[in-house]
Amino acid sequence: MDTTALIWLIVGIVVVAAVAVLVAVLVSRGRSARREQRRHEEAEELRAQAEAARLDAQEEEAREARARAEAASAAATAEQAKARAVEADLEAKRQAGTIDGHASDAARRRAEADELARKANEIDPAAAPPSDADHRPITRTSVRDSDTVVVEGAHEGDTRGDAAEPRRTPASGSA
Repeated sequence: MDTTALIWLIVGIVVVAAVAVLVAVLVSRGRSARREQRRHEEAEELRAQAEAARLDAQEEEAREARARAEAASAAATAEQAKARAVEADLEAKRQAGTIDGHASDAARRRAEADELARKANEIDPAAAPPSDADHRPITRTSVRDSDTVVVEGAHEGDTRGDAAEPRRTPASGSA
């Protein structure tokens, strides 16, 4: 073999080797670019999943905050109801005390009126002697219509002495 052919053979081998290296480098770069693209796509997908998870967490926190607010509102409503119940109980007790006071005032005034009537009867020589029906206490007073007050159990001026029929007097406050 001749040296020129050998040189051309070596040059051919070197060129083929250079082309092979060049192809290998280009293929490697292509693979590297595709690998980077895949990694970038994976990273974008992970970012999207992370954002969705953040949104889900925020929604869950919002539901939790709403539930806490509703629970606090219910507790406040319950406390208000308790306060109203205590106020109503106090008002009922105050009213009961007022009613008891009115009843005792009425009984005291009734006793004073009876005492005055007894003294008047003692002083007045023309007064008839009291009968059992005249000293019977007034048991109930009620308004039946706008002009008449019915006083049951009272017999002042009643000549029949019948306790079953109530006495009717004008509703002028003098009952």
